[in-house]
Amino acid sequence: MAVIFELKAEYGCASEDAEIHLWHLVREGSVLALCEREMTSESPTRSALALRDVFPERLCQDCRRRYCELLPSMPPTTPTAATAQAVRGAG
Repeated sequence: MAVIFELKAEYGCASEDAEIHLWHLVREGSVLALCEREMTSESPTRSALALRDVFPERLCQDCRRRYCELLPSMPPTTPTAATAQAVRGAG
């Protein structure tokens, strides 16, 4: 079963009237961010699918690093015979 993540907002200047300072990644339904910061259940929440719409400087660096660590590793790729032939022919 896949783990689903959400984005939760952290306000700047400790005021909910202020601009959103950072977005944190949390497991769906949780209030504990990947950076171990406890968020409130009332914090605005967005789908992690919106992650690409968040400016990098607005995403918690610790959450981003931990999220990347949780991603499955990509298996090493080995060139196929056709790819190897194309590379040899191009050089």
